[in-house]
Amino acid sequence: MKKLLSIFLAIVTVLTCSVFAFAADGASGALRFGTDGKFKIMMINDTQDVGKNAKSETAKFIGMALDQEQPDLVVFVGDQLSDIYPKASKEDYKLAIDRIIKPLQERNIPFLVTLGNHDHDRANVMSEDEMFEVYASYDNCLAVRGSTDPFTYNVPIYSSKDSSVAMNIYMMDTNNKKDGGYEGIRTNQLDWYNTTSAALKAVNGGAAVPSMLFQHVPVKEIYSFLKECDWKDDGAIYSRRDHKWYVLNTEVAQGDFGEAPCSENFDVQTGEYQAWVKNGDIIGAFFAHDHNNNFVGTSADGIKMGYNGGTGFRAYGAECGRTIRVFNFDENDIANYETHLLYYQNVTGEDASNFFFDTFSPAILNPVMKVVYFLFGWAIKRFK
Repeated sequence: MKKLLSIFLAIVTVLTCSVFAFAADGASGALRFGTDGKFKIMMINDTQDVGKNAKSETAKFIGMALDQEQPDLVVFVGDQLSDIYPKASKEDYKLAIDRIIKPLQERNIPFLVTLGNHDHDRANVMSEDEMFEVYASYDNCLAVRGSTDPFTYNVPIYSSKDSSVAMNIYMMDTNNKKDGGYEGIRTNQLDWYNTTSAALKAVNGGAAVPSMLFQHVPVKEIYSFLKECDWKDDGAIYSRRDHKWYVLNTEVAQGDFGEAPCSENFDVQTGEYQAWVKNGDIIGAFFAHDHNNNFVGTSADGIKMGYNGGTGFRAYGAECGRTIRVFNFDENDIANYETHLLYYQNVTGEDASNFFFDTFSPAILNPVMKVVYFLFGWAIKRFK
């Protein structure tokens, strides 16, 4: 009974919000497909900055990418803040946020935002509620404070032809570290997603609304794009999560695979991926967090999943350099969207190397473990 009531209330909420958006139209800041039936999203993540001594390359990359692509919307997918500066103040973090939002504000480009683990690491300095208020203070912020937490919410994109919802965006907060791994979404967030998905379906004539989902930490089903292999195989990557070696399964995924995914905990079933399959609305789930990964694939259940490795220069990055991911949608065929990467060196014409921070990449574990397996592999196999 409680579940039915919550679904009914969610439907009423969606209908109410929709009526307001339709009536106010541009004044409400509602997102909609252009008159050409196109909509472009830009994904930025892991800028990981703080204080006055910023790496200027990050803001330059964002600004030049915006000018090149002219997106309709930017999504920030976590780890906007860094946790490696213990003396950083609240003002330092406000400065860090301002540096990445300013290029959008100057160009009047709207944005959404959710958090990553390093943002949560600094909640003792700036709480999640305070972070939300900082982002919301910008006129071009379209984030909607969530009912389960400030950074879990959805935003519809309306049709260019009428007042219907053509597409939907979920922003999910995957929380922080837990039990030696990462928590992923919580039960109340999953319940909210299921209720919201059902409500959107109800106002769409019973059909699922095609939805993109962005969150920082990947679901563990991202491992379905990998194949277990021998440590001697070309491109083999060691996973400290399960102590196995993997390569990218190029039959189902393509792109850069440089580190084993640090997904939600293996031994905890959040049920998030299973809910996507059941609800049938997720046409793409894209993650951040693992800076050396830029691959994209389609699961056996038909859900496209992938990464943008990382945009910032105060954190480690992939060998291919810092990236921003772009999505191009056609209103007449929303599910078959196009996505590609922008590389810092191609956008700016400058070298993207960042030796100091790249030294701390998890990728350095691979050569170390190859030496370990070369010397002691026989013993490791014996005692597995």
